[in-house]
Amino acid sequence: MKLSPIGFFNLAAICQATGSSGASMLAPFLMKDQGYSIALVGIPLVANGIGRVCSDLLSGVLATYCSSGILLIAAMAIGLATSAVGYFFLDTMPVFLMAWTLFGLTEAMFALSLRKIGFDQSQPGRQGQVQGQMASALGIGFTLGPLLGGFVGKWLGPEGLFVLYALPQSVGLVFVLLGGAHHYRKISAENTPTLWRVGIDLLKRPPFLASCLAICQSFFFLVGVTKVAFPFLAVNRRGFGLDLVGVMVAVSRLTDTLGRFSGGWLSDRFSASRIILLGVFLGIPMFVLQLYGTGVVSLLLPLAVMTIGFGFTNVSSTTFALQAANAEVRGLSLGLTRAFTSVGQMLGPLLCGALIQWLGYESGYHAMALVSALVFAGVWHGLTKEAPRAAASGS
Repeated sequence: MKLSPIGFFNLAAICQATGSSGASMLAPFLMKDQGYSIALVGIPLVANGIGRVCSDLLSGVLATYCSSGILLIAAMAIGLATSAVGYFFLDTMPVFLMAWTLFGLTEAMFALSLRKIGFDQSQPGRQGQVQGQMASALGIGFTLGPLLGGFVGKWLGPEGLFVLYALPQSVGLVFVLLGGAHHYRKISAENTPTLWRVGIDLLKRPPFLASCLAICQSFFFLVGVTKVAFPFLAVNRRGFGLDLVGVMVAVSRLTDTLGRFSGGWLSDRFSASRIILLGVFLGIPMFVLQLYGTGVVSLLLPLAVMTIGFGFTNVSSTTFALQAANAEVRGLSLGLTRAFTSVGQMLGPLLCGALIQWLGYESGYHAMALVSALVFAGVWHGLTKEAPRAAASGS
């Protein structure tokens, strides 16, 4: 069976996410082995988030004027080169952190370009489904990554993270080329948009800001919980090994993928704004239930429900952002939304680690539930202000 270009791009997304998520799971444990406290083990992931924020804004502008296919190729090539350099300077902290910053830049560029290609090629009424399929491909990679990361960590130690990063990236680059990314052309625009005016117009609209807040919260806790709070809870308080924790995190990323896939279909059927609210709401009680888990099932079930909600919010907020702008400025709209995503990914590991370090596991998880409840109230208020409308291209 011959795969479509989108099919090849989805396979590349699986590979890209497998390498990046597997390596990022090992990074906090490498920091711990080097003597850093739990509150500081998320520093590489913060550096990764800084790169993502810069890349989201830059890539959103580049996607307005350049081919998204070329951006896909550039993202994977830079990621491979960075992993090679990082491997040889593993014990040099400035180089190590710079590598994670560049990883964030390339990962965000890849994700934004992938989603824009999918939206440009999808038919009206199927936009959410296509976004769900692409987000699911990334989610499959995020499922496989921690699983591989757990076993690589057991066999090679955390020092094997750059090898784990590079090998799937190499395969993904082949899929990108087989999909013909170098032949992809951007949709032409009749007018050259004034991007800063369009950006200000989008950010002035309460529904757009609400969707950005929701996706920020989802990635804040998706990354903070699955990479720091939950692994250390399972290892330090429940006595599980790193390999079993990797399996549990992998299962939770599988349920995140289920949320992404079904969230796209639900967004087409019931509207993206309703699914945004559902996704935020689902996680609130799960933070409290997580504390009562002592075995594999009782620990994993709340985490799985929580990540389903994160998947809902991820896809529905992305679809909302793409529907909120005209074709010529969708890259900018998506870039702004993804910047909020990256802020969540950047701050989540650090602040979740700090909450656990300073408040303890019980009070730390209660604080996470409270933050989620406040976000739900803010998102509800913002989404009910007005219906989404396409932003003008500016003048």
